[in-house]
Amino acid sequence: MSDIIKLPEYRDWLRDLKEQIKKGQIKAALSVNSQMIMLYWDLGRQIVEKQEEAKWGSGFIEQLSRDLKKEFPEMTGFSRANLFRIKKFYKFYSSILQGSEFVAQPVRQLENNGSEFVAQPVRQLENNGSEFVAQPVRQLENSGFEFVEQDAEQIQASDIKLKQLVQQAALIPWGHNVCIIEKVKDVNQALFYITKAIKNNWSRSVLEY
Repeated sequence: MSDIIKLPEYRDWLRDLKEQIKKGQIKAALSVNSQMIMLYWDLGRQIVEKQEEAKWGSGFIEQLSRDLKKEFPEMTGFSRANLFRIKKFYKFYSSILQGSEFVAQPVRQLENNGSEFVAQPVRQLENNGSEFVAQPVRQLENSGFEFVEQDAEQIQASDIKLKQLVQQAALIPWGHNVCIIEKVKDVNQALFYITKAIKNNWSRSVLEY
């Protein structure tokens, strides 16, 4: 699998990815956790796409981990294990685009519950000009998923719901997000725990309990 580093496609993608991460590091000064979660989201999307389109297999994640840790030694999120978590994070929530049932009501309730702690960061995320908020959702429209028996309005509605959900997930720490996707099977359940964690300021130990 080490031969993958000789592929022009991999080298070009890795170069672009490094630049993206560098930009994310700068923007992270404004909103460390939210920007990092959105970076993880987009990285997960790219990993899934490369494995499906380029047929690189799971072995390339180990190579990618080595390359990213070498380029960004001060960052701790690029271990092989965490890259697999990042991939799982993306696949778990992007299931909305594959026809999974999703209830938007908890998000609307969360946005309208009067909590400045919740509402203000969402507005900031929407207006801070971050590439990692709007860009991944636009890219999802062209991610290659086959939509079966869904018209354009349904696809657009799924994109909106997914954007809302990812924005909510970006309001809790990465460790909280990992805990949720490892312990629940359903996106609606995940949103319930995200909502509760934000509203009640739960620690990870409380969330796990």
